[in-house]
Amino acid sequence: MLEETSYTINVVDIAKRKKIIKENLKKKISHKETFKIKDKFKPCPIIWLDISIPIYHLNNGRTRSAQKSYIIENGHKDNYFQKQLENNQQQRIQHKILYKLSQDPTANIYKVFKQKKEFAENAPLLLDSNGMMINGNRRLAAIREIYKSDVKKYERLKRVPCAIIEEHLDDKTVKEIENFLQVIKENKQDYDWISLCIEVKDEKERLGLSFKQIGVNMGKTETEIERFYNLIKIIDDCLVKDHKRKGDYDRIKDQMQLWKNTEERAQRHKKLAEKEAIYKIAKIISVNSGTLGDRDYKFASALQKKTNLNETVNFLAKHHNIKPQKIAASKSDDPLDKLQGIKSGIDASIVHQIPIKKNYSEVIQRCFDNIAEKSDQSAALNYSVQALGKIESMESMRYPQIHRPQIKKNLKDLVKKSTIIIAKIKN
Repeated sequence: MLEETSYTINVVDIAKRKKIIKENLKKKISHKETFKIKDKFKPCPIIWLDISIPIYHLNNGRTRSAQKSYIIENGHKDNYFQKQLENNQQQRIQHKILYKLSQDPTANIYKVFKQKKEFAENAPLLLDSNGMMINGNRRLAAIREIYKSDVKKYERLKRVPCAIIEEHLDDKTVKEIENFLQVIKENKQDYDWISLCIEVKDEKERLGLSFKQIGVNMGKTETEIERFYNLIKIIDDCLVKDHKRKGDYDRIKDQMQLWKNTEERAQRHKKLAEKEAIYKIAKIISVNSGTLGDRDYKFASALQKKTNLNETVNFLAKHHNIKPQKIAASKSDDPLDKLQGIKSGIDASIVHQIPIKKNYSEVIQRCFDNIAEKSDQSAALNYSVQALGKIESMESMRYPQIHRPQIKKNLKDLVKKSTIIIAKIKN
């Protein structure tokens, strides 16, 4: 749910914005700030503009997940923001998103400006020559709301310093500048993890950048970027097939540790069936998150552990009475579907059949307990002592007529199971 705001966005026509900026640039420029543009540090002139002039950058990586949530909640198309950059409605929604982000406790920009009541010229907003914000979107949203709350008290915030990049910028260059300023240089409030994953996917697929180039732009390794890209594809698949909520990233926003660790563990395995098993365990835990208390990470850590992975798959297969199958090669584009039939220590056909269900917390707990028990060398001894103690206690108990048939059956089954175990011990 977006917060209510007081400031109303009315987009100034692009021709008028360009004219206002051009006229201000003709005036005497007292100050310039340097920014990295196309791999070179270039001085950009500072002009003062009314806060109504700039428009928000709707392809802002920081707002990706919030935009996706809004699209899902309101039934819009995926390109709702990207195709309506100059639209009042989209700009107003973006304002609400940015205003909320400006009050983040890790970097409360709103609070800072409300106390200062002014905007320093040596820390300007960064705009292109069309008046679109490249850096400073949250600051502009905060200032607009503060000014609107008391126009007399905050009169000095009606105009703000803006550094203007006069040369033409394509989408790739805009992203390079944004990444350098917001992902690399700015440490006060990082992108939330989902927005970062979505941003990597956007730069890879929409802008056609390589993992290496994205990594350079964001100050991260090529391997890190590739993992973010893989992760968002797995998460998107999980939201569609398992949560049944395409693009609803709010469903998994609190599962950062689960998903990041899942991707790291999956990449440690060379065998594809093992990778699929790790992803499947994460999906099972993801759809049951909330019913497991705060134990998502604990369960995933145990069930996905390399030495426990085969045991986890075997337990789930036995629980669902799953048998190996020979499955025809899939023509699906889903990378997980291509894992079927690959020979591995884990049978890929079994992994593929394991269902992803909700209300599954009891099974997850039992699987976890099963692994813990098998790793305990004294577990069998302890169980035998406990079993004997319970049988001895039964000797002095009453046996109500209504329960006697079931008690006799249980004891006979117990004798059979005990005989099998005794035979194993002899061997």
